[in-house]
Amino acid sequence: MHRLGRRQHRHRSRGFTMVELIVVMMIIAIAFYAVRPGIVRPLQANRERAGLRRVVGALTAARAKAVAEGRLVRVSVAPREGRLWAEMQSDPWRDRNAFEPLSLLGKRETVVPEALAVTSLEIGGGDEWQGDEAAINFYPDGRATSARLVLAGATGKEFVVELLPATGRVRVEM
Repeated sequence: MHRLGRRQHRHRSRGFTMVELIVVMMIIAIAFYAVRPGIVRPLQANRERAGLRRVVGALTAARAKAVAEGRLVRVSVAPREGRLWAEMQSDPWRDRNAFEPLSLLGKRETVVPEALAVTSLEIGGGDEWQGDEAAINFYPDGRATSARLVLAGATGKEFVVELLPATGRVRVEM
């Protein structure tokens, strides 16, 4: 009847055009860059605090190990590389200069994360350390070599880790 003369309407599903997709992607990109500082800064601050806890934990563990074992523990610090590692006297009654590697907090060395940079190190109350590495001693009676380690965070915050020589305690200034 009229079927042949009548045009058939096809229903096709209409998707998004390329222009619409690009516009949506641009809106998402602009929104991301608008909120990015509010997301990135807290993440950087968390990384800084985690790195600071790692350094303080390693120093505190070295002191505790020295007291518990009754032997000298030496923590070496390589400020330029951002690394700390520990050694304990093997047998102080036979050879006072013999040391063996010591794991602190389950690791052979503590690495300062990229979120922090060692900007200054003073050992024994002297001038700022200029060499490649320095050693901090923790004695069996709880005392330690005085040390002051300054760390700068990516957020611009500065942290000072200080070892009190009379007690070997670690103090942090933020």
